[in-house]
Amino acid sequence: MAPFRYNLRVRFNECDPQRVAFNANYLAYIDIAFTDLYRQYFDASYAEVMERSGVDVVVAEAKLKFLAPARFDDQIEVEITIERLGNTSMEVSSLISREGAALTTAELRYVFVDLESWEKTPIPDQIRATLANFGPA
Repeated sequence: MAPFRYNLRVRFNECDPQRVAFNANYLAYIDIAFTDLYRQYFDASYAEVMERSGVDVVVAEAKLKFLAPARFDDQIEVEITIERLGNTSMEVSSLISREGAALTTAELRYVFVDLESWEKTPIPDQIRATLANFGPA
C-alpha cells in the first residue's frame, strides 16, 4: 500500500523571525499526521485506540535531514511509511514536501510501552495489522 499522506499549512506561530518553520516543528508535523492516520483508519482518536489497547509509543530515536525550508503559509505534505514493525518497536520514515519538492526527511524509531508500567511491550495485533498497510509499496 502507499504511504499515508497528510496536508497542512505552516502557521505563523511555527516560524522564526525570518518566517521559516522552526526545526522542532517538523517532528510536530509528523505527530499531527500520525494522529490523523489513527483517526482515519481506526475510527477513533489516537488516545482512544492506545488507551483501549493499554499501550502508548515513545520516540526512541529521531534523525532529520533538512533539505529546504518550509515558510509561513506554505501548504506542505507529510508522508509516513512504516518501514519495519518489530516485536515492540517500529521504524518509520517520513518525507515533508511542498508541491512535490522535498523539504525534510525523517527516520524515527518508536517503542510501544505499557500504559501502567511504561515498560516496552509487544505491538497489539489490531495496531500492527493496520500500520502494516503503510509499509513500502
